[in-house]
Amino acid sequence: MSKKKICIVCEKDSDMIPLIKFKFKGEKYSICSEHLPILIHKPQELAEKLPQAEDLPAGNHDH
Repeated sequence: MSKKKICIVCEKDSDMIPLIKFKFKGEKYSICSEHLPILIHKPQELAEKLPQAEDLPAGNHDH
């Protein structure tokens, strides 16, 4: 049986919400569309979920 991919933030699977796959430090992860802005703008908030995420630069976008 294959392991279902879940969002690293809310732990919802692709039966509940669209998921986006990404790689970081050679590992594969998934994040849902709702939490993608955290990965883009505040990745340090994912430090408990992603190793060394606190070292990622925060998004400095003017919208």
